[in-house]
Amino acid sequence: MTRIALVLTVALTAAAATAQEKAAPPAADPMSAWKPHKVAREAADRKEILALMKAMDAAGVNGDLEAAATLVHFPVLMATDDAKGQGSAEAWTREQWLEVMKPMYAKPMSDAKMAHNPTIFLVSDSLALVGDTWSMTMGKKKMSGRSAAMLVRVDGSWRFAAMMESGWGDMPGMDSAAGGGAAGKEPPAGGK
Repeated sequence: MTRIALVLTVALTAAAATAQEKAAPPAADPMSAWKPHKVAREAADRKEILALMKAMDAAGVNGDLEAAATLVHFPVLMATDDAKGQGSAEAWTREQWLEVMKPMYAKPMSDAKMAHNPTIFLVSDSLALVGDTWSMTMGKKKMSGRSAAMLVRVDGSWRFAAMMESGWGDMPGMDSAAGGGAAGKEPPAGGK
């Protein structure tokens, strides 16, 4: 009987130790408390993201720089390239972004027609990536391109946290617009 009691005591002690190890993750594992969030509102998120893109287009058509700025989460990462294929990226403050965008919003594009073909990838209900193949018609001028954005949900609303579009690195006057150097060569995607 004593042997059975001893075996049961050892077994119960081992089981309790195993349960305790599972309940309290080891301090040596920094990822033990991490749990990725699932996408729970996919249809609603997509609809809200499309509305964000439409609002940015409307701000451009109306020349409303302040309305556009409310759609951006600052500092915002701006990325572009130049004709030599040199890519660049820099975080811009709200003030830098407004300074660079001001000339583009100063002349409302009331005759502009935008068409988007976005691919939305939801990381969670508050993080998303958007790749967009777009076309724009202004009067007789037509152009098309690709852009990308990283979006974050802040205080219940989607905002642009990063904007990427090619070709802005060669725009005249961009060097001085945001303080010179590479920073001035990075106007945004979405500020077409």
